[in-house]
Amino acid sequence: MNRMNTLLRKLRGMLGVGLTWAVGWAIIMFILATIISVVDPDSIDAGEEPWKISLLVSTVGFVSGSAFALILSSAERRKSIRDLSAGRAALWGALGSAALPLLTSTNTALVYTAPLGALFAASTVAIARRAALREAEMVASLPPDPDAPRLAS
Repeated sequence: MNRMNTLLRKLRGMLGVGLTWAVGWAIIMFILATIISVVDPDSIDAGEEPWKISLLVSTVGFVSGSAFALILSSAERRKSIRDLSAGRAALWGALGSAALPLLTSTNTALVYTAPLGALFAASTVAIARRAALREAEMVASLPPDPDAPRLAS
C-alpha cells in the first residue's frame, strides 16, 4: 500500500510539473506569436495563429516538464528540495526538454527547448525551495502544543 501511495504521489507531481510547464510555455509562445503577428504579419502563414502555435508548444511543454520531473525524481531522489541547487535542476530541465526533439528527430527545436527547460527547471526548484523554507519557518514559529507529551530531562 505504501509503495502505491509513493507511486501515485510521484505521478501527481509529474502531472503537476507537466501541466505547469505546458501553461507557461503556451503563454510565452502566445505572447511571442502575437508580437510577431503585429510587427511582421507577413511572416505568419495561414493556420499559424498565436493560439494554435501556443497549443502546439504547450504539448511540448507538458512532455518536457513531465520528463524533467521524472529525471529529477530519479536522479535526486535522496535529496530534499532544500538541498537541490538551481544549477543541477537547470541541467535536468535541459535534458528533460531535449527528450522530445531528440525522439522525434526535430533537432532544430532543441535550440529552443533546452534553454527554456533549463530556465523553467531552475525556476520550479527555486519556487519549491522557497515554499519549503517558508513552511519550515511557519512550523518553527508555532507555539508549543500544550497537549504534546514532554520528554523527561
